Amino acid sequence: MNKRILLVVIIILCSFTFSCDTVSNNQNSKKSDLVIAVIYKTLDETWFQEESEAAKNQALKMGAKEVITIDAKMNPDVYLSALDNLITQKVDGILICVPDQKLSKITIERCKKANIAVIACDDPLTDESSNYIAPFVGIDSNQIGRDMTSLMVDYLEKNNRLTNPNESGLLLMSMDSVSSCIPRTEGQLDTFKNRIPNFPKENIFQAEYNGQSEKSFYSAASTIANNKNIKNWFVMSANEAGTIGAIKALQQSGLAKNAVAVGVGSYVAKDEFQKETSPLIASAYISATEVGQIAAQELMDNLLNGKDIPDKYLVTDKIITKDNYKNLILK
Repeated sequence: MNKRILLVVIIILCSFTFSCDTVSNNQNSKKSDLVIAVIYKTLDETWFQEESEAAKNQALKMGAKEVITIDAKMNPDVYLSALDNLITQKVDGILICVPDQKLSKITIERCKKANIAVIACDDPLTDESSNYIAPFVGIDSNQIGRDMTSLMVDYLEKNNRLTNPNESGLLLMSMDSVSSCIPRTEGQLDTFKNRIPNFPKENIFQAEYNGQSEKSFYSAASTIANNKNIKNWFVMSANEAGTIGAIKALQQSGLAKNAVAVGVGSYVAKDEFQKETSPLIASAYISATEVGQIAAQELMDNLLNGKDIPDKYLVTDKIITKDNYKNLILK
């Protein structure tokens, strides 16, 4: 009798275990059905390479079946073609950094029609009045601009670099075509004027570029060539590529020795810091990996669990210099 009871108990336990395994397998298969995509305006820049890889890894870790990574190559036609292909493939969600913010409205219209979840990364998707029309994961641009400038001015004052303002120039490499970058330049300009109110207004310059170092180089070189009275250039930008492009223009003009530059992003700064001499004194370090991970996590939580995606998530910066960068970005 005892043996029969034991046998029944074993059968019941086995049945229960099989049932649990079946439920678990069903849950896993539900997760593995999800296909998401990441579209970045360019994958030539280290920032977007690191961010896209982090987003992909996070999504796969959370159970995505597949993550499709697309390089829009700064080309609206390439971007729209890729978007249409993803809609045809019926992906579940997309992380997007558009090559041109004028594509925001058509992006949201097409994705809503196809019932595809969207998060904008780095550059928000906006309407004609610059209002966000999709959740956004990026950086606190205005505060970063202020942090960069405070560091710059502290350095200039400490090293007596403001003794000849008539031969000194502030060069702000700006990206007014990207709404998320405008507050960064505004933060830089406002802070500089507040800290150094007597600096000649005619010696403050803004040079437009598209976020790539090559465009920054030509734009900075033109500004430098047209203002030969400036011997001491103080440079800030909307991203690290902008700073590096300007530094190369200064080197070509033979003015790099007396220049002072501050970057943002820090993915190129580590190379400059390893040089014996460089105009780059510091950079506002922002983790591209953190941006990618957060964006992917919010998207996956929404798709898997129905969790609402925050309207805006801003990642903060840390100031790095030649003295501390190894501890922060070379771990």
